[in-house]
Amino acid sequence: MKFEFVPINLEYLEEIKNWQYDGFVKNIYLDPYFENINENSSELRGPGGCKGFAALNKNKLAGLFEYYFKRNIIEIGLALSPEFVGKGYGKDFVEQGISFGIEHFNYREEYIKLNVNIKNRAAVRVYKKAGFKEYERKSDSIEMRIYI
Repeated sequence: MKFEFVPINLEYLEEIKNWQYDGFVKNIYLDPYFENINENSSELRGPGGCKGFAALNKNKLAGLFEYYFKRNIIEIGLALSPEFVGKGYGKDFVEQGISFGIEHFNYREEYIKLNVNIKNRAAVRVYKKAGFKEYERKSDSIEMRIYI
């Protein structure tokens, strides 16, 4: 599946807000996007000041990809539409989101990282298929890295 990444907007956020998942993840934390709407920025910022992008497939919203910058390192957050979860699109989604981020932000560091809840086994499997390796395990989360 091919994804196109475009800056997040209110229309996409309203749709994402209504996504319902079965299993581990119940909802996506979107409050910061809605809280900064009235600020003097034309760019919506999400949790931790991240830059969010809607992932489209054939002009239909298919996912959310977020890029955080911590000490010049990209940390990603992502969500695939419940319509596409469990159908084998996760690896492509992660790989294409990473490629987009590297190009869009002209990223030249050694790795990209993410944190995942230790109980979210399905997500961990997808990240490993996409090339992430476990870097550090804490009581409730795993930091994973992909070296580029």
